[in-house]
Amino acid sequence: MTKTAFIGECMIEISAASPNTSAEPSSAFGPAKLSYAGDTLNAAVYMARASKLIVQQGKAAANASSNERNDGVISYVTALGTDPYSQAMISAWQNDGLDASLVRQIDGELPGLYAIQTDASGERSFSYWRQNAAARQLLKNGYEKTLGGKLAGYGMVYLSGISLAILTDEDRAKLFAMLATLRKNGTRVCFDSNHRPRLWADTQTATDAYAAMAPLCDILMPTFDDEAALFGDATPADCAKRWLDAGAGEVIVKNGALPSTYITQTGETGTVTPPRIERVIDTTSAGDSFNGSYLAARQQGIDIETAIAIAQKIAGCVIGARGALVDIDHLVL
Repeated sequence: MTKTAFIGECMIEISAASPNTSAEPSSAFGPAKLSYAGDTLNAAVYMARASKLIVQQGKAAANASSNERNDGVISYVTALGTDPYSQAMISAWQNDGLDASLVRQIDGELPGLYAIQTDASGERSFSYWRQNAAARQLLKNGYEKTLGGKLAGYGMVYLSGISLAILTDEDRAKLFAMLATLRKNGTRVCFDSNHRPRLWADTQTATDAYAAMAPLCDILMPTFDDEAALFGDATPADCAKRWLDAGAGEVIVKNGALPSTYITQTGETGTVTPPRIERVIDTTSAGDSFNGSYLAARQQGIDIETAIAIAQKIAGCVIGARGALVDIDHLVL
């Protein structure tokens, strides 16, 4: 059975029950909803949902193996505590069809936390408490050896720039070594830079980490706006070529409502235009849903352009609804 692992951080989310229309500072307090979110977690859930849809609708490639024609095992890899909130997140992920056996639970540690406030115009602002999050401890005390052993035999491992940013320089080096070993033994490594400047000590640290990551990537799915801001890329094609030249195998540059651009080490290149979305409601998980859906399609033997089209359609469904995780009944291939 095909196995895929997603490595990253999922945090507790506090969101106000209604928009804040007052200028009074104390108005920040009031009824709120407690949930959880994380870019890699979102991608894992959408891979599971897209895989199901592809199989149900008979869209897997004709030459896909029987292993590729099922949902497979999708594992989420992170570190949490043993507290009730950590336990609740694990239970929720399992209910979403994810395997949580690779979650490292550390006594005395807690998940990260962030709060969302929405003003009268719908603009959202975020406050984070993540410096002491358990996820930052994932590879401490030699755990990279344990995790590397557990991931042996996985067909695919996915992570993001956030997965890198929350680690110390020493732990990032351990992660790169672990990924290199996995890749040498047949695991495909997939990555979305998903650059978040506030998580990095400085720009140079971030670009050095991405440079180390590039030759480890079999599939890379950056977003053009992020990349242009960080690297100064003039076009999505420039962005794709830069990553390809750095060693990535298959690069798909997402660009919102504009065409996605792809290029591969084997010479394939092109663009795919997404369907028009009449009403955008919430872009929270646009890139994550694209990534998970694209990997689901590629894992089932679907060609690059068709896989991009599937991912664009699912991302379109996601941004046309509210919330990061849209129910499978609202997703269309």
